[in-house]
Amino acid sequence: MKKTWLLVAVAALLIVVAACGKEEENASDVDGNTSTPPALLTFETDANYDAAAKQLVVRVSMTNPNDVPVNVTFNSSQRFQLMVMNGETTVFDYGSEYMFTESIIEETWEAGETKVFDETFPLDLAAGDYTADFVGLGQVEGAPEMAVTDQTRFTVEATEAPAEESSEEATEEAAEESGTETTEGPQTDGDFRDVTIKRNGTLIEVSGFTDVEEFEWSISDGHMVYAEGAAQASTGDFVFGALLDEEPTEGQSLFLELLPIGGDVTAFRIQ
Repeated sequence: MKKTWLLVAVAALLIVVAACGKEEENASDVDGNTSTPPALLTFETDANYDAAAKQLVVRVSMTNPNDVPVNVTFNSSQRFQLMVMNGETTVFDYGSEYMFTESIIEETWEAGETKVFDETFPLDLAAGDYTADFVGLGQVEGAPEMAVTDQTRFTVEATEAPAEESSEEATEEAAEESGTETTEGPQTDGDFRDVTIKRNGTLIEVSGFTDVEEFEWSISDGHMVYAEGAAQASTGDFVFGALLDEEPTEGQSLFLELLPIGGDVTAFRIQ
């Protein structure tokens, strides 16, 4: 009798185990469909150095490779990280040498949509071979939290110093002696067109055109913010003046950053 009950118990246990195995096998199958996480943004980069202007020009292209729209999040106004290396030596660190707004940016990218970010950095590089390491900072909702990276190499050729001062340099020196500095003509980028920047000591006057009705602005050297505020351009053009908290040191590079509400940051060089 005991053997009979033992056989019945074992048979019942085998039936329960088989049923659980079948449920576990089908757990990921709901109505015959399985969930696949979206793919990360694809990443293409390019870097070129203009030895005459002493500027590093970079282009970063990010694309949504998915067949459906995705939500993309950036934890600040910085869209990518860039480090320029000469051998084992870091000669430029974008994230450390520039300032960014700390507000989280959330965007919806359409299927196949590509966004291009062009940046120009004043940089004095010696002749040699360099490596530009890029990291994309956009996180796709639902995708694995992985960094998307790319690397570009470029060479800086040795150049001879000009024997005589150019007329352009003479004009800039004359402007500095008069106390007024003007950028080399209007600048256009992103949402802002024909932006003119004039500086007289600690006063900076900015004018231009945009379809954005309201935006924030700041003036910094990449580390320290000298002035910030907000402006409106309800009629398409805008004009505002910025009074710096203190006089920057001689030869120090300054940048004007314009940030539309909920939009992308656009930077212009002041000097």
